Amino acid sequence: MKQHGVSKHEAEEEFKKQIVNAWKDINSDFLKPTQVPKHFLERVLNLARVMDVVYKDGDAYTRLHKCW
Repeated sequence: MKQHGVSKHEAEEEFKKQIVNAWKDINSDFLKPTQVPKHFLERVLNLARVMDVVYKDGDAYTRLHKCW
């Protein structure tokens, strides 16, 4: 942030945009034909989805004071 002279809010917004774009790429690539079996790709995609849900609002370990 200091290198580029942006605020914390601006940096967070840019990260959110990058996450949205990454999900678009993941979903579009998932629909393309590939040599990898679909059931394997579904497992990997589902793991990514779970991690997104779990860490969407931060993890409880890092922000313990907010959880308690």
